Amino acid sequence: MRDTAKIADKHSYSMRLVRPFLSLLGENSAFPAEILAPLWSMDPDARLPIGTLHELMRGAIEMTGDEDLGLKATHKIERGDFGALEYAASSAATAGQAFEIIARYLSLVNDALRVHITTEHDRAFVALHSAVPLPRAAADYQSAAFARVSQYVQDVLPSEVHAEAWFTHQKPADPRGYADTFDGFGVRFDMPFNGFAFDASALGLPLPMADPKLNQLIRKHADALLQGTPTGSSFVQQVQQLLCDELPGGNPNALRIASLLGISARTLARRLTEEGTNFKHLLDELRRTLALSYVGTSDHGFSEIALLLGYTDAAAFNRAFRRWTEKTPGDYRRDARR
Repeated sequence: MRDTAKIADKHSYSMRLVRPFLSLLGENSAFPAEILAPLWSMDPDARLPIGTLHELMRGAIEMTGDEDLGLKATHKIERGDFGALEYAASSAATAGQAFEIIARYLSLVNDALRVHITTEHDRAFVALHSAVPLPRAAADYQSAAFARVSQYVQDVLPSEVHAEAWFTHQKPADPRGYADTFDGFGVRFDMPFNGFAFDASALGLPLPMADPKLNQLIRKHADALLQGTPTGSSFVQQVQQLLCDELPGGNPNALRIASLLGISARTLARRLTEEGTNFKHLLDELRRTLALSYVGTSDHGFSEIALLLGYTDAAAFNRAFRRWTEKTPGDYRRDARR
């Protein structure tokens, strides 16, 4: 529990993400106005630790009794609220380029979130992977806010494009808030990742606000902003990236990663401990995340997936997958596609 708190406090949200919550809570008489006032006075580009804000969110849910706060807050988002990130994406040439821009500049508002865009046959997947474990309300807000930032992409989607919002958590007792928030989307729960699935043809759709010159100008500004943006647990991210590169070759071990970083295995362990994690946990979490994505959204054979994840045999992969999900890969794939 302490390790999770350390990781959460190393990452931060921009106040641009927080302000829609302040607008929503300000309308609720059950929430003390004196808590909101100092937050409203902060600069929109100021940042607060994610752990602190998640605690505030839990307290707000307890005070209001509203489990759908994360969904409802996104209805307070207006165009332009997310600054350079939003304008760079909206002026992109195509929907696919807009998603790539969001992935590149997302740390301007949330340095714990990574976006992975993949295609399998005729389907595209946008996976939102958070380095910090998310309570349900935060996961709801994360996906709904991403959808709001991508509103200009939704505006050009033909009605026949089949788009879905995916959530890893279980379906709540009353899911009506999701239908209200994700208008035009199917909504699915107990999925491999938080994010979206839609027809891959949508990635090539031209955006109505495309402006190459403006896009180039805003991206230069966004690049400059990135230089002064916290990057969260940068050493952990380096290790994760190296692990991604080494997994298919079957070399995901601490000695190999330490040598690639030019440090000793002991130094590797010490620095990971300082950032609230360890090598075994990082490797297991990376494998789990990739396994759920491969099994749930691709047509790769299970033996092939085992090799991609650096396992020497399929039996070891099957045992790990049962530990993560309490299901076999085959059962998980059938459930995900049902």
